[in-house]
Amino acid sequence: MKRTSLTTAVIAGIVGVAGISSLANAVYLNGDGLGQALVYPYYTVNSSNGSANGTALTIVNTTNQGKAVKVRFLEGYNSREVLDFNLYMSPYDVWTAQIVPNGNGAGVFSTDNSCTVPALPTSSPGFAFSTFGFDGTTLAKDGGPTDASRTKEGYVEMIEMGTVTNASANKTLTAITHVNGVPKDCAQLITAFTPNSSNAYWVPASAGGTGNLSTDIAAASGGLFGSGTIVNVHAGTVEGYNAEAIDRYWDAGGVLKQFNHTDPSSLAPSLSGGSSVTSYVFAQSAANVSGAALITTSYAQARDAVSSLFMADTIYNEYFTGGGTALSSEWVVTFPTKRFYVDPPISGSATVIAPFDVLFTKAVGNNGLPGSSCSPIGVGYYDREERTPGAQLGTICPSPLTCGPVAVKTTLCYEANVVTFNQAGPKSSVLGSNLVTPITTGYDSGWANIDLVDSADNRSQHSLAGANVFLGLPATGFFVTQFLNSNVSNGVLANYTSLYKHKVHRAVQVAS
Repeated sequence: MKRTSLTTAVIAGIVGVAGISSLANAVYLNGDGLGQALVYPYYTVNSSNGSANGTALTIVNTTNQGKAVKVRFLEGYNSREVLDFNLYMSPYDVWTAQIVPNGNGAGVFSTDNSCTVPALPTSSPGFAFSTFGFDGTTLAKDGGPTDASRTKEGYVEMIEMGTVTNASANKTLTAITHVNGVPKDCAQLITAFTPNSSNAYWVPASAGGTGNLSTDIAAASGGLFGSGTIVNVHAGTVEGYNAEAIDRYWDAGGVLKQFNHTDPSSLAPSLSGGSSVTSYVFAQSAANVSGAALITTSYAQARDAVSSLFMADTIYNEYFTGGGTALSSEWVVTFPTKRFYVDPPISGSATVIAPFDVLFTKAVGNNGLPGSSCSPIGVGYYDREERTPGAQLGTICPSPLTCGPVAVKTTLCYEANVVTFNQAGPKSSVLGSNLVTPITTGYDSGWANIDLVDSADNRSQHSLAGANVFLGLPATGFFVTQFLNSNVSNGVLANYTSLYKHKVHRAVQVAS
């Protein structure tokens, strides 16, 4: 298949001009939206505005190849896994699913025909998210809540495990390919994973099968994109976002020859398990303060290569609140690789690993929160007329550096954080989040920044070390605002919502 991409063209040009042959082997965050691994920064089924939210997900296969994809749901406290399964997509396929309330927690269902192993329910309340990852069943308890309510918010990752072929007599690609909108034989894939079944060709002989996981699976090729949509049906609100796309995740030696097809319950592959250990990022450096430079960094572990893609020293966005209306703003700030640094059963380390500050724990001293890993940050803010608490009201500031803003010291304590603006309650009003960092600005609207380096605070100097040192923390997310107008007559619903991706600044100490 022939594909064109502005990002790919730019990279190819840099490689050709600079002669950096290793560049083609590096993992990168694809601004064009296509990749081999997708990160969906947030899901929620928490209640707000008197009714429950839900989150719809999509993933699109833009290629003429079948795809084997790991779908993983992670709760928001500490990224403990709450559900994993395998998705098998037909060429040019779209798969959709809905995350909905399920008892005291969350669940997922899909009315889509694409093959999943196991098969998912087709209606609400769906397949319940599990507490096994944090209640002591499969991993040691981490100090956070142990009941199903912990599964009600978090984020999602989908990772291509390889392309699906007809290389064997099993002809798996034929089985998953849609004919008149329906795959030929999804049951074949379930049988392939079932020990001692009639054709368990994805189970080794030692475990009661006839083959191995590489049967009919070839190299990952990318070309995936996706979206998430947070919906509150009764309130009449909807907010949509694009998934972050990581490309060249499986590169090795410049050739797309790696795959890692696993059984549906496996925690692999994850964002720490790709074969690319080199990253490239466009970022500001000390040698190029007036613009961005292409920075290539090699690491010992893929975990750090992926984290470097998301490293930011500052996050920027807007806020709209108050003004005599039910207007609210919240920021989602998700750390998609944090668990590989702060959770010992996952990181393999008894101590915290930089760039994060403390292990996830219930211990007193971690801000006294039940199950948290708190990183100190600074928050600065302005109103729309560039006023800030650091300046006199009405002062005209030549630049933000002249008048402030005064940084508010606070913390981000979870994997998926919700920063609220000018809200009173412990629970956020738009997303219904319990993982809240509250900010009070004194202004109805304006813009703010979150300083993820916070170098003035002796508790924290966040950096990801390598040949080049990235400052800050690996973060992604968005700003969501909601306007509920209850003054419209005749019972007409007049609610409005919008969502905007964060703007970030990256800073790197580049090796000479």
